[in-house]
Amino acid sequence: MIKLPSSIYNSTKLVFILMISLVLVFILNSVWQFISHIDELSFSENSPLVTSDFSYAIDHDNSLNIKTLIKSKEAEARFTPSLANDIPYALGLQSYWVKININNNTPNTQSVVLHADNSMLAFFDVYKVNAMLESATQIAQQKATFEQDTLLDVFPHVAFDLLPKSTMQVIVHVKSDGPPNVPLTLYNKDNFNKRIDYSQIVYGIFIGIILLMAIYNLVLYFAIKDKVYLVYIGYLLSSFTVLAGLTGYGYLIFSKDVQYFIHQYLLFINYYLIFFLLLFSLYFLRYDQTKSTLYKIGMISAGLLIVVAFYSLTLDQIAQTKLFFSIQPFFYLFSLFIIFRRLSKDFAWARFYFISWVPFLAGAAIQPLVLLNYVDSTFITRNAFLFAVMIEITFMAFALAERMRRNDQDRIYDICYHDFTKLPRKSMLENAMNEMKISGKNDFCVMIIKPEHIEQISLYIDDKANAALFKRLSRRLSSLFIHNDAIVKLSSNHEKICFLENNCLAIIVNNEKNQQDLPVLIKSIQQLTSETFQIDDLKLPLSAVIGVANHPEHGSANYLLINHAQLAVNDAQLVYGRWAYYQSEKSDHTSYLLKLATDLKEAIENDTLAIYHQPQIDLKTLRVCSSECLIRWEHPREGFISPDIFIPLAEDLGLINQLTLWVIKRALAQHQQILVNNNHMVSINISGKDIAHEHFFTNALSIIEESGIAADKIILELTESASISHNKQSLELIQKLGDLGFTISIDDFGTGYSSMAQISHLPFQELKVDRLFVENVNDDHKRKTIAEATVKMAKGLGLEVVAEGINSQEDEDTLRSFGCDIGQGYYYAKPMPIDDYLDWLASQNNGRTQKRVDLDGEFIPADKI
Repeated sequence: MIKLPSSIYNSTKLVFILMISLVLVFILNSVWQFISHIDELSFSENSPLVTSDFSYAIDHDNSLNIKTLIKSKEAEARFTPSLANDIPYALGLQSYWVKININNNTPNTQSVVLHADNSMLAFFDVYKVNAMLESATQIAQQKATFEQDTLLDVFPHVAFDLLPKSTMQVIVHVKSDGPPNVPLTLYNKDNFNKRIDYSQIVYGIFIGIILLMAIYNLVLYFAIKDKVYLVYIGYLLSSFTVLAGLTGYGYLIFSKDVQYFIHQYLLFINYYLIFFLLLFSLYFLRYDQTKSTLYKIGMISAGLLIVVAFYSLTLDQIAQTKLFFSIQPFFYLFSLFIIFRRLSKDFAWARFYFISWVPFLAGAAIQPLVLLNYVDSTFITRNAFLFAVMIEITFMAFALAERMRRNDQDRIYDICYHDFTKLPRKSMLENAMNEMKISGKNDFCVMIIKPEHIEQISLYIDDKANAALFKRLSRRLSSLFIHNDAIVKLSSNHEKICFLENNCLAIIVNNEKNQQDLPVLIKSIQQLTSETFQIDDLKLPLSAVIGVANHPEHGSANYLLINHAQLAVNDAQLVYGRWAYYQSEKSDHTSYLLKLATDLKEAIENDTLAIYHQPQIDLKTLRVCSSECLIRWEHPREGFISPDIFIPLAEDLGLINQLTLWVIKRALAQHQQILVNNNHMVSINISGKDIAHEHFFTNALSIIEESGIAADKIILELTESASISHNKQSLELIQKLGDLGFTISIDDFGTGYSSMAQISHLPFQELKVDRLFVENVNDDHKRKTIAEATVKMAKGLGLEVVAEGINSQEDEDTLRSFGCDIGQGYYYAKPMPIDDYLDWLASQNNGRTQKRVDLDGEFIPADKI
């Protein structure tokens, strides 16, 4: 496919838009000329053929009659001269008498039609007064009955002939059952027939548009099942019905009974028009999907509107009209407000709907003013609302089409992009690899970038903060990659970074185009990551761990390359440079891990693991009050293996419960030695997976009972608390442990939403502040603020607080000032084997550390003895 240069493409697009605009202008101008011509059909005030002058009398109590008006002495004085459009029709019970002197200025007989432009007349009586002004002959009598001709209902009128060079006086008695304004207009008979034809053409076009739009949107509803189309149909039909009553075209398509019903309840139907317009705004703009406060206000308002509509039926016509026009603006303003609210939040696709309100508001303002006789009546102004609705529903159709297109784009976007970070998903990474292979570019590698300790940090922040962190990191990395052609583009938007679900980023490096050594690129990524990794203003000096898998050396299938690169990340955590290739000599990494798991199982069974103790210090008295038991593994071939490696392995392969039970048994056996000379508690880590295990509770209790250690001497530090915070069975088990006297401690508490949620679900007595926010607490204001807020919140809930990671006197003093109860860290001692720990305890001064002896206070475990 040949692609045009962007400049040529943009120029072509501009010319196309201009051509379409010119066509639209021509069409609109033609329509305007046609509509304007309708008003030119009547006799103007300065017509050379027929002229007329008007005067009116208001019959306030409807007591006047034609005889009184032509024979009484004050008859002439009752009438006030006026222009036809200036007769002061107004809401009320009064009727109007209009006297018209019609002059034929030509030597020929003129066939004249007097038209009352209001299809909701209570009566329209026309009298011809004789030349002597002594008597009157009724030449027309039309009432709100069902016996009249249809055209008379739609276009009330009377026809008569004017003799050459003569004057005729007619008196019209008129009253409306609906809008008070009754424009009286004189036409030549042929022109009046054209007026009827043109009006019916306009009404027919409108009726056709409404019906086609309703049917089309009904089909769309059955196809898409989106309620917005049903609401739109409701708006179309309510607009159709309201205008059928206002213009009278309902007589052309309904029975007279139905049209009379519409006339009688026209204001009531108007409420439904606003009701559906409000609902359409809410559904079109997707407020129903968020269930926000504005959505609730809108739905309540819509319900109240219907209640007011039924209440209005108990009022008289004048009160109904005043009530409707007093509340109508509030609903329009609310609808406009929610439109502007959405437009300000990247809802540019709703612009057509916003534009549709311009003609609607203009028509909704002009037509009532005409009907209430505040604006001169012309064909355009009297049908302003009809024309406005025609234009509005056209733009609304565009808006719905644009919304549908945007919905399709959003669905594609959801498939291709991650919800929170808005970064490309794994599928786009795989597509890019497929394109590389198809084009014959087989020398490339997949690189996985994982922020250091992201699993632990994610426990302390909510999803929003986590997403913000990765978006910030992605922006910085994108600036590094933007001019590097070796980094493969994943999308047409030139995005090069993919987000994987396990909090990793991934890129593809085209080795053929890479002009720098891979370690140099990796070093740049790690340096930039270290500079960027921060939560709000809290900067964390953390780098990135990177795994690399080459194609086709480390796999030809996309999923294998990605998985192998992720396995390389695990290897990278154990090496100095914090990056590694997938090790093909261990090519079946699963076999390696299975062998390591087998060795771990043997170590548990052969009792070759070790327990180390790290003391916990009462910050009020500086006495040693407890020790945390930490597991260590010295592998006979691999050497020291970090718990960060083998504990996740034990969890993944189902060994964690066996491992935890071993720790409990060994820790309690050693604790018996500690209790000989020390008032001391023991803290043992258990995970959420332990709690969820079917037999953990009974097995753990059996070991504890055999040890002879009282439950109130044992602290169970719960890790992965998020995994059980909504597990009813696990919560009940924790509650049982608490009831038996065990102290339950949260070991992974942070400042994020997930941790706050745990507080409301887990029955615990102690909270542990992670070393991430304790180490060098005075060096960073944000870190200090988070630590202080955490401690004070926990104290406010009546919890004991342990600060892990105290490395200096300053750390200790600061945490004590916050109200922290217990301290733990290298400032006091590193984790030690049991024999070394017993020696360390013996070296203390009556149970106190040698750091300071000027403090005194209650010894924390005293009430647990």
